[in-house]
Amino acid sequence: MNRFTVLNEEEIASVLEMDMVVEAVEQAYADKCSNLAELFPIVCHSFEDGVSEFDIKSGSMDGAGIFGMKLVSAFAGNSERNLPRLTGTILIFDRATGMLKSMMDGGLITNMRTGAAGAVGCKYLARPESEVLLLVGTGAQGPVLLDATLRVMKHLKQILVANPHSPHKVAPFLARIRGNVPADVELLEAEDLKTAAERADIILTATPSRSALIRSEWVKPGTHLSCIGSDMEGKQELEEALLCRARVFCDDRKQVIAVGECEKAVRQGLLPPERIVELGDVILGRAAGRERDDEITVFDSTGIALQDLRVAARVTELAQARGLGRELAL
Repeated sequence: MNRFTVLNEEEIASVLEMDMVVEAVEQAYADKCSNLAELFPIVCHSFEDGVSEFDIKSGSMDGAGIFGMKLVSAFAGNSERNLPRLTGTILIFDRATGMLKSMMDGGLITNMRTGAAGAVGCKYLARPESEVLLLVGTGAQGPVLLDATLRVMKHLKQILVANPHSPHKVAPFLARIRGNVPADVELLEAEDLKTAAERADIILTATPSRSALIRSEWVKPGTHLSCIGSDMEGKQELEEALLCRARVFCDDRKQVIAVGECEKAVRQGLLPPERIVELGDVILGRAAGRERDDEITVFDSTGIALQDLRVAARVTELAQARGLGRELAL
């Protein structure tokens, strides 16, 4: 009889650390580009557009000896039922036997691996001496994105925060995260998006925007942008002209062309697909990352199943070693 571990969010939180997640995400990108991992086609279904839908992201990681999937569902009516609007469930299977190894809540892992992805983009593409960071967006992703980036960018001196659609949310956001930002890093509300973008060495975007927020002429030479908000067809945070000026990197080329920041620029014929480089190839030394201090670099991160699977596999190992969760059999 096959036995497997079931883990809830509280148990996952007790073993999950951001440094571990950053390492796992970086390894997932490298595995993908070294043929030690494979992504499978995404399954998406909308029961009622904008109201109830789900998607399944899945893949196999031969290097880790696993395959698995994450199913995320979004049901707008759940707020009236006192239930979460967005839920995720991750299943991990043994690559050799096909047996289920673990089943766990996917919410915290999704949030942390998404923030870690933006940070890995900064680690490999931003100028190491970068001092001024602009965060665009004040949602749930903002704090983890900043946390992860502060761990890999050691010379940051000032963080500017902006929310162009809901500026009234910036002050409460700053109050909420102030205790988690090092004392020697200044944390400020951006005067306006244009001025902040012109000053920034690094720009992080984490919004649900469907039109360009960052204009090309605002971005100075040498800036790096990690963009994690565009993960669905029609979303956009950067002006297409900016992608034409920049060297563009991604987590998965096919996916970013279909649903990422690159979608509109490629569709309009402004950005040739062959100009988009997968970050895993940079990590492995197969492709060049930043080559000059005056280059603008963009990392388009749409989120891939391999991130979730790498992190979930590590969580499973740690939880089982500590006797956490419930062991069940079907």
